[in-house]
Amino acid sequence: MKQLTTIAIIISIIFFSCKRNESNSPKSPDGDSVPKKTLSVTNLPLDAIVKIYFENTLSMDGYINGNTDFKNIFRDLLVALENEDDIDFDTKFYLINNKLTPTNFGAKTTHISEKLTPQNTAGKGNKGSSDFEEILDKILEKQEGNTISIITADFIYSPKGGSDVPSALEKLKTYTEDAFLKAGKKNDFDTRIYRFTSDFNGIYYDYNNKKIPNIQKRPFYYIVIGPKNLMGLFDSEIASQLRNHSGFENEALFTNANFKSIPIKIISTGHNGRIKTRGGDLEVMSYPRTGNLEFIALVDLEKLPVSQSYILDKNNYQLSNPEFTIEEIGVVKGKNINFSNSGSLKMDPSTLVKIKGEKYTHAIKFSADGLVSENLNFSLRKKIPTWVDKVNSNDDRQIQSDSLEQTKTFSFGYLVSGISEAYEQQSGSNKYFNITIPVTQN
Repeated sequence: MKQLTTIAIIISIIFFSCKRNESNSPKSPDGDSVPKKTLSVTNLPLDAIVKIYFENTLSMDGYINGNTDFKNIFRDLLVALENEDDIDFDTKFYLINNKLTPTNFGAKTTHISEKLTPQNTAGKGNKGSSDFEEILDKILEKQEGNTISIITADFIYSPKGGSDVPSALEKLKTYTEDAFLKAGKKNDFDTRIYRFTSDFNGIYYDYNNKKIPNIQKRPFYYIVIGPKNLMGLFDSEIASQLRNHSGFENEALFTNANFKSIPIKIISTGHNGRIKTRGGDLEVMSYPRTGNLEFIALVDLEKLPVSQSYILDKNNYQLSNPEFTIEEIGVVKGKNINFSNSGSLKMDPSTLVKIKGEKYTHAIKFSADGLVSENLNFSLRKKIPTWVDKVNSNDDRQIQSDSLEQTKTFSFGYLVSGISEAYEQQSGSNKYFNITIPVTQN
């Protein structure tokens, strides 16, 4: 079973493997579908390398035993990479445990998923171990040019001896953070995590290395690492196809990017007070007799590399002025703003004239409690998505009888925390953007 170094060293290897890079419909937090995020990607090379690392350990055998959802999603990944029009990808496949084993099983790239079975992966290194230190140099020797690295695994580990689990989990976070910080000193790249669920035909190993049978479904993850331009293409063209699978659940982004110029325009909701607007400024003409003052900020967030579900989650925003709150966030569609709670709001003709020729993708509805005394400052924070905490497990010993535990991943939150803290240190900011709306009184 995997030891403490399993995941930390995997991450370190994949990040170091990016040393020579030349950087130049999903679901909402509550499970509802949201519009697909399409990104504009520029400065792409003519070709690039994709290195896929499959964690070849006993805990992964259940995903590749038969025609599982894991293999269906993996097959679609290979096909999407092979048929990408904007760039010519050279896909390389590796089995990884205590050894790094390059192999395509003698098959075409798009057929590797059919060859990925417990029988075909047996004897390829020690499947009960994941000590990668001895093959680090080999990976660096093979890594060159523009590269995307993908590691697919369940990302479960068992603390050695299992005697002090809290301490081991903290070490996992620290080792992961350290690996990201060291790699980030040499290159600026993004990391994306995609979570899926698959049927599972094998043995589950808890943190005490106890064998537990009859677990029918289990989550797995793709951690994808690469320079921003290639990662933008991957997410908009490749991952967008994987999101169509019923097994897709969530995603997360970690980046050093900041966005300083976000187009914004303030408009009235048509009720709850009278306001005047001039671009991004707000002048309060009168407050409502009952209830709170409300207004809407139209913003263009098309260039943000985050998912729609992240943008639409008001918990990801921070307001400096306690007089204000975010009521809800909607998507601009033509003449309408579609809010998930209050429904569709049709913008009035005068508003449509004001924004003619301008582009806005989202609408944030603000509410002011009482008289406003200062400007409104709000930002979209770089934070770990709420779903990560929901799927993290600190004790998986009762997984056989606990259906909720079966949807979780032991130690996963600590792994992601290490990634997040490293990126926050590297970027020096925990915000994607920060906007100030000047507020005046009539």
